[in-house]
Amino acid sequence: MRTALTTLALAAALAQVAPASADEMTRGRPHSTYLAMVSTYKPMQGFNHVVGAKRFVGYFLQNGEICAVTVMSAVADDERLETPPQRVQIDIPAAGRSELLAGNGDALGIGCVADASEIKVAPLLARPSKAASN
Repeated sequence: MRTALTTLALAAALAQVAPASADEMTRGRPHSTYLAMVSTYKPMQGFNHVVGAKRFVGYFLQNGEICAVTVMSAVADDERLETPPQRVQIDIPAAGRSELLAGNGDALGIGCVADASEIKVAPLLARPSKAASN
């Protein structure tokens, strides 16, 4: 029963993290492509994602019914760290989500599962404007 509830809560969390339509989520790609971009992390397991011009590196700790996420964000191609990275700490309640802006409408989505035992991380890509596609 717990697995079914966790699966249901996870599906709800992913629906919250995802944009409104499959086309917006994947820029015209199949839904399976979007799902392949979702990564799962356990407490203290580090993640490293590049979204647009930003790199996000972090981890989370389970704190009761909260995913306590720590993220360092930096310019993706700034290997010498000429621009200082920014540290962000986010408390995401169980079954909740948060987004870290990456510029140009893109973001990194982070969802906390229903029992706060894992986070789901995925790039949220902005839908290209009609003017840009002409």
